Amino acid sequence: MKFPPLVSLLAASSTALLSAAEIPKAPERHVRFLAVGEMPPFRQEIHDGVRYELEPPEGSIPPREVMLGFGEEKAETTTLRLGQISGPLKVPEGAGPLTLRRAIDQKDSAPWLQLTRPEDDDFLVLLWRASAKGTWNEAKFFVLPDGPITAPAGSVRVVNLAPVEVKIVFGNENLILGAGKSFQRLMHANAELPFQILMTDVSGTLRTLHSGDILQNQGERSLVLVYRADGESPRRPVKVTVQREPAAVLPVVRK
Repeated sequence: MKFPPLVSLLAASSTALLSAAEIPKAPERHVRFLAVGEMPPFRQEIHDGVRYELEPPEGSIPPREVMLGFGEEKAETTTLRLGQISGPLKVPEGAGPLTLRRAIDQKDSAPWLQLTRPEDDDFLVLLWRASAKGTWNEAKFFVLPDGPITAPAGSVRVVNLAPVEVKIVFGNENLILGAGKSFQRLMHANAELPFQILMTDVSGTLRTLHSGDILQNQGERSLVLVYRADGESPRRPVKVTVQREPAAVLPVVRK
C-alpha cells in the first residue's frame, strides 16, 4: 500500500489551515433602543412632614428594564428611559425574531414587543406609545439602520414618527416628510445649517415646530425625531427632539 509523500501531506495540511484562517469572521452586531414620549406629571405625598415621590401610574412610562430574546437564545437585559438611547447589545447574525419582555416577568410570559431584526448591520429601535391616550403596554416601533457605514460621522437623520406629514427646511432644501418616513443628509464638521420643521394645523395654518441650526463637531452625527405629543393637554400635538452623539469610527483598511 502506497502512502503520499510527507511533503504533500504537510502542504495539504498547511493549505487547509490557511484557508480556515482566511475565512473572515462576521463582525459583531448591536441593537440600541430609544423610547420617545413625555413623562407623566410629578406626584408626591407628604408623611410626617417628609415629601415622598410617588411611582408613575402603571403604563405611563415604558418598562424600566427589558430582556431581549432571539428565539431559543438567551440574551441580555437593558433599561429603557424616555429620551435616552440605551447602550448597545449584541444580536445574532442574519434576520430573525427579536422579542422584548419585561425583566420582572417570567420567561414564558407574553412578550411586551416583537419585531424582526434586519438581515445585517447595527440598528436602532425607536419606540413610542401606540395611542396618545393609551399606555405603554402597547407600543409601536421603527427600525433604523445604525452602523458606521449607514449612519457615519457627519450624517443627519430625520425620522417622522408622527401620524402627519411635516415640512422640512434643511439648509437650501425644502421637502415634505410623510408619516413613518425618514431621510438622511451629510454635512461638513463645524458647519452650521439652518434647520426648521413645520406642520399645517387643522385650520390650515403652517406652524413652526422647531427652528434653529444644525451644528456637528468632527466625528459626530445627529438624529432628529418628530413624534406625537402624548402628554396631558399638550400645547402642540407634535414635538421634535434632536440627539447628537459621537459616531463610530470606521476601521482603517491597510493594503
